[in-house]
Amino acid sequence: MDDEDEAAPSDSTGSDDNEAFLDWLRGVPDPRERYRRATDELEKYQKAVEELSSVRAAAAADAYDSAGSVRGLASELGVSPTRAHQLIKEARPTSPQGKPTKRRSPDRQKEGES
Repeated sequence: MDDEDEAAPSDSTGSDDNEAFLDWLRGVPDPRERYRRATDELEKYQKAVEELSSVRAAAAADAYDSAGSVRGLASELGVSPTRAHQLIKEARPTSPQGKPTKRRSPDRQKEGES
């Protein structure tokens, strides 16, 4: 059986597994096959990174509701206020004044709001 016909090692999130996969991939002799497999893996990881980024931004926006301020949130998250604002903006639309919208907790909703 040729190297390129062998099954690739599992590429789970463990760094040892990633290293084993990369070592295997580097050893695939056919450059076209190596390129195709590398591209397939990149696409999977890019999608995962995009999803993780979205989850992280949503978590930052949710934390903003109780942080009181962007500066307070930035301090809690260990990022700059600019980065905290970017995360909130990524997860939520802005108000007409350009400020991130805060969600009202159900007990703080005005009468008549749903």
